[in-house]
Amino acid sequence: MKNVSNINNKSIPEIYKNKENCCGCTACYSICPVGAISMKPDSEGFLYPSIDERKCIKCYKCLSVCSFKIDQKLKKYL
Repeated sequence: MKNVSNINNKSIPEIYKNKENCCGCTACYSICPVGAISMKPDSEGFLYPSIDERKCIKCYKCLSVCSFKIDQKLKKYL
């Protein structure tokens, strides 16, 4: 069983800062074990992930599956 106090000390994951850092592939949405991520359209109709902070268990699976984040880490941008 997970330590709840440890989970609460983590911050909500930041999936992307700028829209350019997200392709809308829904990988983060698909991997979320509690359905805390929804895909919402921007003004042009492109879908971007949005985290419901009340549902998020801060497991960070969304970050581990993000191809943009993985690529940025490999290039040492993060």
